[in-house]
Amino acid sequence: MSNNFERLESDEVVSVDESWKIVINNSTFKPRELIEALLTLLKNSDEVFKRGNVEGKMQWGREGIPVQVLRYGANGWQKGKVRISLEFCPDVPKVQKTSTPNQPETSEPESPLDEIRRMQG
Repeated sequence: MSNNFERLESDEVVSVDESWKIVINNSTFKPRELIEALLTLLKNSDEVFKRGNVEGKMQWGREGIPVQVLRYGANGWQKGKVRISLEFCPDVPKVQKTSTPNQPETSEPESPLDEIRRMQG
């Protein structure tokens, strides 16, 4: 397994074995559901989280919170936002398509009507 993690979009679906379930009772869930459940768990059990603007703290899993970050190779602090996300690392890395030497590379699949159009053309 590689270490090429990719951020999952909030509405993609994750399925885990029953023994790996945390915070959510379902074995299939969307990343946003897991993040919201984690934040709700914190909100309900953590005194530090409860103090201040609780709804604002929920932004950790939504649009993010304002921060400053000092990154490798950067010239000083950079302002921006961070948020909690869920990442996925496929067991088999993606295979990149390569075009054959005599065929142009196309980004859209060929339509069944293309052959008829070529015959008429």
